[in-house]
Amino acid sequence: MKTRLQELRDKNTMKNRSIEKNNENFKDKNRLKDTKKKVRRQPFKLKPTATIDYKQVDILLAFSTEHGKIKSRRSTNLTLKQQRQLSKSIKRARYLHLLPFVTSVEN
Repeated sequence: MKTRLQELRDKNTMKNRSIEKNNENFKDKNRLKDTKKKVRRQPFKLKPTATIDYKQVDILLAFSTEHGKIKSRRSTNLTLKQQRQLSKSIKRARYLHLLPFVTSVEN
């Protein structure tokens, strides 16, 4: 017959084994996620030292959508400073009629 102490030890070892098994499954799942990492593209290549000017209309058009909205920083992958320069220069170019405020897409 087992004593009470031995029974408790057996229970704890069973719990530890199940916890270890769960940890292994968790590690395996994470390992699968690591292999399927999303590759981020950089759609616009600008050097961190490059300045954005309102006269560079072709560059400004690349950073705006077909409706005339300014693309987000997440989609352009610019630094915070560059995104501020970009928005300021796009707004200046709009004011000087180098860029349209809104473009309508017709069917």
